[in-house]
Amino acid sequence: TAHEPDYDKLMMYRIDVLRRNGIKLQDMKDVIGNMEPLPGCKEFLEWLKKVVPRVVLLTDTFEEYAMPLFDKLGFPSVFCNSLTVSEQGDITGHILRLRDQKRKAVESFQRLNFRVIAIGDSFNDISMMKAAEGGILMHASEKVVKAHGGEFPICTDYDALKERILDIVMRPPATPAKPLVIPTPLEYESAYRRMWLVLTNVAGTFAPEPWPALGAMTGIEELSTTTHDVPDYDNLMQVRARLLREHKITLENVYEKLKCLDPLPGANDFLTWLKPVVPRSFMISDSFEEFAEPIFQKLGHPMVFCNFLESDTEGYMVRHVVRLRDQKRLAVEEFQRLNFRVIAIGSSYLDVPMIKTAEAGILFKPSKHITDAHPEIATAMNYEELKTRILEIIDTGS
Repeated sequence: TAHEPDYDKLMMYRIDVLRRNGIKLQDMKDVIGNMEPLPGCKEFLEWLKKVVPRVVLLTDTFEEYAMPLFDKLGFPSVFCNSLTVSEQGDITGHILRLRDQKRKAVESFQRLNFRVIAIGDSFNDISMMKAAEGGILMHASEKVVKAHGGEFPICTDYDALKERILDIVMRPPATPAKPLVIPTPLEYESAYRRMWLVLTNVAGTFAPEPWPALGAMTGIEELSTTTHDVPDYDNLMQVRARLLREHKITLENVYEKLKCLDPLPGANDFLTWLKPVVPRSFMISDSFEEFAEPIFQKLGHPMVFCNFLESDTEGYMVRHVVRLRDQKRLAVEEFQRLNFRVIAIGSSYLDVPMIKTAEAGILFKPSKHITDAHPEIATAMNYEELKTRILEIIDTGS
């Protein structure tokens, strides 16, 4: 699509070329298996995670290409399309998971209260770049540059791309947010949802709960109360702020103490198992970025959905800033609008709305309070049970 803007026409041409030359799907897989990311790409993405700790990769190509390349890049979420294949292994067609998926992905993330920088190289990327707060052409063909070079900055190497991103993120004047696009109804095209996506809470599922961990480090037993036991999160955060001030613990002290937290035993092994089963997974946390970002990195997830904490002039916590109220449920809905079927995994009262909104939901190691309140939700008490529940959902389709 760097040369031909009509993707359907291009795919039919490619499939015809493959057929005439006797090239089957397995032949393509063999070639793809030896492909490596572009030189400098991995280093750029490592740099980017520190500057913008929310990164999503999308491709209009097919899963057999996307999965191994995304894996080499360290990205667990494969947004892509599909191929149709004959019993003899011949590629016979392609299935668009969602037409104009890149633009719609930008609009979904904007409704989730993110400002988006979109980077692309082809005609298929122009609509998402126009929808985003900032758009950048990278390694674009002469034909694309001629048609759209006047609309977007053009980069030919990763150092230039870093500069353009810093221009947007760090340097005034601030880029204004785009007006939100009215979402499509959830039932729209729901009959065509095929690809599964896992959306999971982090604390209690893959990482220790930060506040009980902090309570253990400081000896403040009252910090151990969580939304496993108390459904009113705002009130809980006010209590935590009071306790920190009473014990003269600043937010900087909190951040330093929590840096040493590691994922729960077995979490990374489970996520490694999950990748080929459901090659689309996102993590979400109602906790704060200073806890979430290092844990997400240790779990190999570069997309940090979280909230924030604010301090006063003395450095004490005064406010918990909710980036988007009810973000977990809304995230499920936006992924459904992107034509994914969602499996939601959580452990606390705050996770129940997203679990009930998803096609399927699982409570992981829930407290008795939650299981008594929601006996209708399936549970898993360890990672092996969680694997079994996920396979049951995929096998039955619900």
